Amino acid sequence: MLIVSCKQENPSESNLEIVSVDLSKSRIGKLSEFFEPQIEYIWLEDHEDDAQLNAGLQQILFHQNRIYTLDIFGCKCIQIFDKSGKYLSKINAYGEGPGQYLDFDAAAIVDGELALLGVYPRKIMWFSLDGDFLRELSFRDRVGPGVYSEHDERYYMYTSNREPGKYFVKSFDKLFQDTLNYFPYNPENLYGEFSGRDYFQKSQKNLYFGMTYLDTVYQVGKGNFVPKLVFDFGKYAQDLEEIKKLDDSPMESLDYINYRAKLYFLSRYLISEKQLYTILIYEKKIINVFFDREQLKTHVIKDRIRDDIDGGYDPYIIIYSFEPGKVGLKVPGRDLYKELMEKKEAMGNTEFDDWTKNKGRNFTNMVLAAKDSENPVLMVYTQK
Repeated sequence: MLIVSCKQENPSESNLEIVSVDLSKSRIGKLSEFFEPQIEYIWLEDHEDDAQLNAGLQQILFHQNRIYTLDIFGCKCIQIFDKSGKYLSKINAYGEGPGQYLDFDAAAIVDGELALLGVYPRKIMWFSLDGDFLRELSFRDRVGPGVYSEHDERYYMYTSNREPGKYFVKSFDKLFQDTLNYFPYNPENLYGEFSGRDYFQKSQKNLYFGMTYLDTVYQVGKGNFVPKLVFDFGKYAQDLEEIKKLDDSPMESLDYINYRAKLYFLSRYLISEKQLYTILIYEKKIINVFFDREQLKTHVIKDRIRDDIDGGYDPYIIIYSFEPGKVGLKVPGRDLYKELMEKKEAMGNTEFDDWTKNKGRNFTNMVLAAKDSENPVLMVYTQK
């Protein structure tokens, strides 16, 4: 029996954190302001053909001593590496039969198994951590990407829709014996065509939900979505009605969003108990925003974030949540080697040699090992 219900708490009932974004206060930022003073580098080695990765990896998961990379558009597979970057195996079950998929959107680790979410045909699939198929559960309705929350032992899935009476978010308990629905479709609202893969994010203690065009990030727990953080873009805010008027003109809408749109929440964010990070775009320019949740202070960072920890690589943006508390990005080995050579030319031989033997030793050693590789080097930062 499925018990269907839903609950979203009113913003006035919760302790809201206001993220005020003032572009006039943008400044140069340093990694050490926001992350612990060490960076971990992991080259995902490509010594075997099956280990070669495409440029686009939609999700990278760390679990115990393994790394799972999800390529949902290229090979439609999951490649598995150990924590040192050595290739182990692959989940490649493309097909139309039992134990196979045509598409998938996300993965989650649940009780020592890997659950594949947002699968087409409509189902959830479970694999062993080594990549062996275990079982699957089919659904009547479409279900999209999502997460599993250990905090309340529930699955939460986002599904884009345009049907009155339908909901964007569904939640199931671990045994799939009850269903909760959230965020009903409202034809007056602006939603856009987004996958929702980034909408759910985990910290070490909580699960959060943030949706493109909404100004609120919700804390999720015990079947409730509680408003927790609210963005205030002030005079830099985008009038969403301007975008909504272009719904019937896809090309014009895309041009406006890409080149002329002002600030709105993009749902590309990472979060911990102490800090929120998000990427914003203002008239085509990318902006990094860090919000100190303890001091309730916003840091608007322009240009690349300076690596003052070991001087290796200045990130443009931070993309991945590898696991709660561990975030970062990936850069192909060949590209990092070019950066290293540019750094050598800028420093001069003496200063460069001293840097590579001391402060920049770990970065240099990893880049030299991966210098001929198209596979990425992962740069892992620990959130403060």
